[in-house]
Parts: sequence; structure tokens; C-alpha cells
Amino acid sequence: MRDSVVFYRSFWEAIKQLPEKERLESITAILEYGLDEIEPKSAGVASAMFLMAKPQIDANNRRYQNGTKGGRPSTKEEPINNQDLTYEKPNNNQEITKGKPKEKDNVKEKDNVKDNIKKTFIPPSVSDVSDYCELNRYGVDPESFVDFYASKGWMVGKNKMKDWKASVRTWARSQRQELTAKSSKNQFHNFDQRDTDYDALMLKQVKGWVGEEPHDGNT
Repeated sequence: MRDSVVFYRSFWEAIKQLPEKERLESITAILEYGLDEIEPKSAGVASAMFLMAKPQIDANNRRYQNGTKGGRPSTKEEPINNQDLTYEKPNNNQEITKGKPKEKDNVKEKDNVKDNIKKTFIPPSVSDVSDYCELNRYGVDPESFVDFYASKGWMVGKNKMKDWKASVRTWARSQRQELTAKSSKNQFHNFDQRDTDYDALMLKQVKGWVGEEPHDGNT
């Protein structure tokens, strides 16, 4: 039971066009439900007008009941909760933002360590060179290769060696070039070139081809 009820203009606009009797019945049905929650028992125009106004009356009654049970203070608490959440978000964002550069710094440090490890040259052992040469069929003496560069401090010219396998390949190419140069010498390569008279040797060989005996100039 309530002491008052809100009668909206929309109710009146819907009811005022009815004949007087039905208009009175419709107003009575709406007021009885709004004040005493009594629904009309008979169907008709009055019942139709009541059903039109009932949702709004129910909503008003719920608001009224919530107000009598202390519903209004709960409404005040909601902005406070919302404010707490709003204040916390910037703080959380600030903490995350401050943490990210540290993570990036750690990643950079790890990358630098990896780069330093990659750039560090480790001299090969004789077995390392031997295995590599056998795998690629390089005619390189592993001990000679290791001894040669070890005596130079593993330097290639004025620079520190970075890739010993590349140096092995260069060594193998140099050996092949030397062999090619040796095989292209003239037919008299078995003689000591510094002490041999190639003109006299050629003349002797030509006379042997034509069947003449070699002789000196006094004969």
C-alpha cells in the first residue's frame, strides 16, 4: 500500500478520448493498482488501459521500495568504487611502463653476449683440420697447417683469423696452383736450369733424330 502514485500525461492522453464511463473505470483501475496493487478482474477497455500503465507503475514501485530499504546509499557507493578503479589503472600502467625498458635492456645485454661468443675465434686442433680436409677431400697436411698459423699467432696478414675453414680452403687452392705451375714446366725440367746449356742439348737431340753422330768443329 502506498500513499501516492505518479499519473503520467501519457496515461491521460490514452484515456481522455474514451467515453466517460470507460474513462472513469480506466482511471480507477490504474489508481487502485498503483496505490493498493489491486488488478482489475474484468476484461475490457479499463483492463487494456491498466495493462498499458502497469510496467511504468511497477518500475515506480520498485524504486520506491529500494529507497525505503536504504537503496539510495548503495547508489552513492558505486561512484566511489569506480573512482578506486580509475585511480588504480594509471598506477598499474605506470609500473608496467617502467618495467618494459628494463626488459629491453636485458634483451640487448643477452644479444651482446651472443654476438661476443660468435665473434670469439677458437683455434682448431689437428684433428679438427684433419676431419674437415677428409670430409672435403682437401690435400692439406693438418699438422703443417696448424703449426704454420700457430707460429703466427693465428694471424692472416695483419688481421686475426676469423674462420679457419676458409683458411684451409685458401691453403688447398694455393697447393693446387703450385702443382699446376710445376706441371707446366718445359721438357727439360729434370735438369738443373742454372747449369744446363739448352742450345747444345737441343742440337744433340736433333742430330740423334736424323741419325748423325755428334762431332766437334775440328772434324
